Amino acid sequence: MKVTDAVRLKGLDLKNRFVMAPIKTALNGPGGKVTGEAEAFYERIASGGTALVTLEPAAVSATGAEHPKQLRLHDDEHVPELKKLIEAVRRGGALATVHLNHAGRAANPKVIGGSPVAPSAMTCPVTGARATELSDAEIERILDDFKTAAQRAVAAGADAIEMQCGHGYLVAQFLSARTNHRQDRWAEPLAFAEDVLKQVFDGAGSTPVIVRISGKEFVEDGLEPENLTDFLSVLAAYGPAALHVGFGNSCDSPAWYFGHMALPEKPQIDALRNIRSMTSLPVIITGRMGYPDRIREVLDEGLADMIGLGRPLIADPDFPDKMIRGDEDSILLCGACLQACLGKVKKGEPIACMGNPWVTEPVAEPAAVARSVMVVGSGPAGIAAAVTAAERGHRVSLFEQKEDLGGQLAFAVQPRSKTTMSRLLRGMVARLNRSRVEVHTGTKVTPELVKQENPDAVVLATGTHQHWPEIENLDSQNVLTSFEFFAAHGQVTGERILVLGAGMVGLEVAEMLLAEGKTVVACRRSETIGADMDPISRKLLLDRIGNNPDLALMPGTTLTRFTAKNVEGIMGGHEITLDPFDTVILCSGMEPETGLAKDLEDFPGEVIIIGDADTPANIDHAFRQGVAVGNRL
Repeated sequence: MKVTDAVRLKGLDLKNRFVMAPIKTALNGPGGKVTGEAEAFYERIASGGTALVTLEPAAVSATGAEHPKQLRLHDDEHVPELKKLIEAVRRGGALATVHLNHAGRAANPKVIGGSPVAPSAMTCPVTGARATELSDAEIERILDDFKTAAQRAVAAGADAIEMQCGHGYLVAQFLSARTNHRQDRWAEPLAFAEDVLKQVFDGAGSTPVIVRISGKEFVEDGLEPENLTDFLSVLAAYGPAALHVGFGNSCDSPAWYFGHMALPEKPQIDALRNIRSMTSLPVIITGRMGYPDRIREVLDEGLADMIGLGRPLIADPDFPDKMIRGDEDSILLCGACLQACLGKVKKGEPIACMGNPWVTEPVAEPAAVARSVMVVGSGPAGIAAAVTAAERGHRVSLFEQKEDLGGQLAFAVQPRSKTTMSRLLRGMVARLNRSRVEVHTGTKVTPELVKQENPDAVVLATGTHQHWPEIENLDSQNVLTSFEFFAAHGQVTGERILVLGAGMVGLEVAEMLLAEGKTVVACRRSETIGADMDPISRKLLLDRIGNNPDLALMPGTTLTRFTAKNVEGIMGGHEITLDPFDTVILCSGMEPETGLAKDLEDFPGEVIIIGDADTPANIDHAFRQGVAVGNRL
């Protein structure tokens, strides 16, 4: 099989094997009212070559929503709203699937105005909300909601309907003995699922129906391929257009559900092989599929008929077209970091991509007057500013003091759990190299060089330097900054190491040291460990290192003095002493690098400070600020 093959799925004629998986975007208004931004987003995705675009989940019941801006289909007023997105997809050249779901215990209490509902009373670990057990009357009402939602999707013009039966949502909650503890007729795992299938297929009429499942939930006593045999047998009798296989569980294993970069990819492929052997239905596979080699591997082995892409299409909407025409080197690959796509949506902000800010903040119109622009620094902010300004017609030169491009992002991809982010780094540098930016590496920028270049504008993306905490005699120790540690690829002197700081960087440094067999103490003044991390990354990292006997995590600890015999400090209001360390690694925060900015105070042209040199933040912030500056130059 090849990605270029046309595919016929029970009334659906697809131009290739690419399908967009459903992703919540937070681009709509409250209550799922469709916005122009949402229409533009889906049209842009469709224009990149994807054959079938699955819209973000639509809640079939008022009790089944996860997000305040999520699409709804529990009332007729939502039909014209949904139609806007379907038409946007068609303008982009693709077909549109409407994804029906009831979140069950994963629903958001603030959105639905009360407690979530589920087969049995239980708590969702992710939301912390306690769900109440559904009554017979409530179950019957939800079944009817699925049918009417399917009818509304047809009325809105859907080319296909997708029914969510996995990922820890309501149908899967009934299917799993882990979450279904009922004693009535709904205790039988297939009872609710069969009724939902009947209602959706009845409501869909002749419109093709795709059914989505979790091939493996990756949680103790959760759904495995072998638990799905009976369901797949029942499903086959209804004749769905395809089986859409993802992984994980929204409440119990969100890292697998969202495909976090720290997780291995092989277990998903193994589960897919099992599912494939259990059914003759056409299979769509989603989950860490956004890499051409992986796509070819899956299709060549016949493990799936279509490739589902979610976040990889946020990173590069043109992924399908580029792969089809053999231009794979220009694909901006997803790093599976979840920082801007998932992180922003969870905060109620519109979806974005940390590695491709141009997806939601495109390059502005060409500049009225071409200017000469000098960009100092090749981190995310510098590259974004340089590329954006060059694409608008400015004459741009970029200067990097080191021989390699990428700034601090080159360090950020070193931890083993973040190696997939190197794909993001390569894509960013490749886009720079394809641009009209004149790149100078190994060049330290001085006021004299700026004067010699004489640009109309200087953009300073000079990054940060390490903050040195005020601890007596710290300078008498063998000290490395976090920058120096990563530059040395984690190689340090001695066996007993002190890490000052236990935020994201400190914990990642600690993990790298532990992998080298070092004994590590990581302390932090505040009481929280990894507070600057997203919840999924933090949990995964602490699960990996938290029980390591060679690691001591010491929150709420302030070190005050190094002596020849020990290290003194205060913890919990009490004085403490620690044995001496061979090396101290500083991970205690960053400070803006402003030296060149001060030296250019008398420069007659425009000087703009961006990225961490302006305000130390995350990669997404730096990228976006770079694009914004490039657009206004």
